[in-house]
Amino acid sequence: MIADSIVISYLIGLFVLANLPFVNQRLFLVIRVAEPGRQKSFWWRIVEWLIYFVLGMSAGLYIEYTIGGIEPKGWEFWAISSCIFAVFSVVGFIWQYQLRKHLQI
Repeated sequence: MIADSIVISYLIGLFVLANLPFVNQRLFLVIRVAEPGRQKSFWWRIVEWLIYFVLGMSAGLYIEYTIGGIEPKGWEFWAISSCIFAVFSVVGFIWQYQLRKHLQI
């Protein structure tokens, strides 16, 4: 039962990590990379997204290790994990590049 709550918390954390690059104009919520009033470059967002992906997968491997040991993973696991992380980030992407233009934010 405790493992279920850990997995749900982990998935919610991954969702938040996947959207962080798209909901703010600072790199890692701290470093200013664009002048005030301008948007962060798309490439900075991709770099930040990749680093958050690595952090999220590292946390997942740590959770797996503490629960009962790490199972071997092939390239298929990493391909599907990156696709799921990309799907999680769709909400932030739509907010940043499509919805904000219509809302005039």
